[in-house]
Amino acid sequence: MILNILDEIASNASRLHKEAVLTREKDNTDLREAFRLAYDPYTQFYIRKIPEYKSQDKDSLTSAMSRLSLLSSRTVTGNAGIEHLKIVLGSVLAADATVIERIIAKDLRCGVSEATINKIWPGLILEYPVMLASVYDDKLIAKMSWPAMVQLKMDGMRFNAIVQNSKCEFKTRNGRTIDLLGELESEFIRLAAGADVVFDGELTVHDAAGAIMDRKTGNGILNKAVKGTIKLDEAQLVHATLWDVISLEDFKAGQSNRVYDFRFNWLKNQIYSPKIHVVEYSMVNNLEQAREKFTEYFTAGFEGIILKDTTAIWENKRSKSLIKFKGELECDLKVVGWEEGTGKNVGKLGALVCESADGGVKVNVGSGFNDEDRNSIKAADVIGKIVAIKYNARITNKSSSTTASLFLPIFLEIREDKTQADLSGSIK
Repeated sequence: MILNILDEIASNASRLHKEAVLTREKDNTDLREAFRLAYDPYTQFYIRKIPEYKSQDKDSLTSAMSRLSLLSSRTVTGNAGIEHLKIVLGSVLAADATVIERIIAKDLRCGVSEATINKIWPGLILEYPVMLASVYDDKLIAKMSWPAMVQLKMDGMRFNAIVQNSKCEFKTRNGRTIDLLGELESEFIRLAAGADVVFDGELTVHDAAGAIMDRKTGNGILNKAVKGTIKLDEAQLVHATLWDVISLEDFKAGQSNRVYDFRFNWLKNQIYSPKIHVVEYSMVNNLEQAREKFTEYFTAGFEGIILKDTTAIWENKRSKSLIKFKGELECDLKVVGWEEGTGKNVGKLGALVCESADGGVKVNVGSGFNDEDRNSIKAADVIGKIVAIKYNARITNKSSSTTASLFLPIFLEIREDKTQADLSGSIK
């Protein structure tokens, strides 16, 4: 059964083990379709809560998965969609229904990345476009066009607001749905002014006084929006800060030839909603002024800045025209192990074993967890997930000549909005 194969894949955190099982099963059409439905960013089912059902052996998993197209195409929606899913789940064996539940959740819970899936089945999972900033490098600075723009580096959840045919949906940086229970949708539709566009920015959560909540609290609420468990009063606290807008056509093509100065000016002249903001920015004439702005923000308690070339195009890659200045180092790693604590933490989380996407960096992270974290973070829930780690330096791994480690690693958060860890080459 497909569930047994998924459990076998999940039983070992080794990427080679997972690839070996998938290679063995590469001709399994049901497994291939389950991965496609679960991880294709453009296939969504628009239902977050699984309805109650009673499993019966009336139908095959193959047929049940095909009937999910009525949800992804939005042929049936709302209560009719929920009733349709209930019928689908109730028509198959319990193990197959579990696979369907995981497909709806867009997570097969076996710790396999999109890159690994496409290695077994080339082109199966479409890439979700995203332009990323490069880490600070003197060679990149030397190519910067001055004057350049400095923007405050936000500390929330990266997102896209996609407006098409006067409808709006929110996505994480890897294409997962962010469900804000209808909040902000009408504002973005008005902002699009009839065009099919993609807004790029960051979501943050504000308290009753209007102040941005701390990263752990705010992103904990935003993670609920990804998992489909956010409450309306929480969704109403969410604000959006924007720094780019791209036509939907260019977004899907992976490139927009309109320079950033044009895109940003259009954006800042359109925004008027009290919950949608343009990112804080200023113009600088040289590197010295950029460093002064970084020091100003960092001293004020912010994470850093992004230096942007205003003549640059938008492109689906890590751009050499966007450069991050950060006071502390941070990376996103994959959890490959869970270790029990000692002393008062016996039976609870002690440390997470984390590694880069290519295995070139591996580290045990035992700091940054509060008592609630140690009580609630279980191995089954976190292995295979991506976590944000703060650290002081990349160092030699004393126990391995083939991998590096991190000095003073501190757990920040589980990244529900990411499915791919950083490569070791990008971890400085």
